Amino acid sequence: MNRQLTISLGADSDDKIVSQVYNFLISKQFKVNLYGKLNNDNSSWVEISKKIASDIQNKKAELGIIFCYTGTGVTIVANRFKGVRASLCNNEEIAICAKKWNDSNILTMGLMSVDRKKIENIILSWINTEVDKEELENIRGIDDLI
Repeated sequence: MNRQLTISLGADSDDKIVSQVYNFLISKQFKVNLYGKLNNDNSSWVEISKKIASDIQNKKAELGIIFCYTGTGVTIVANRFKGVRASLCNNEEIAICAKKWNDSNILTMGLMSVDRKKIENIILSWINTEVDKEELENIRGIDDLI
């Protein structure tokens, strides 16, 4: 399951779900670049999003996970970076589709709406979903926009 992935994780909140996700990723033996309150980083959600998107862009991580209250703002910020395809996915089905059809490389979630009991399944489904090869041309088209 690990596939030697590095995941950048961040949030401007120390909400218990963020520490749950961090501990879950570590337990699955992913390497984690941690940003935000859990790392004593008081950066804003904008700055945290920029750091994680930069990690993806500069190949310091293969995937990113960002939390904010709604998930919307961090998604907007991350998608300003070339090569980043951030998707707001608060359930498993959307996470699977975001990876399969858009090759989402940053998963964003809203602390106010994501089901805390399902968070681990959402993340694993997103990580483990393969990209639909028939969508590669469309995905390249997304990347060409910036």
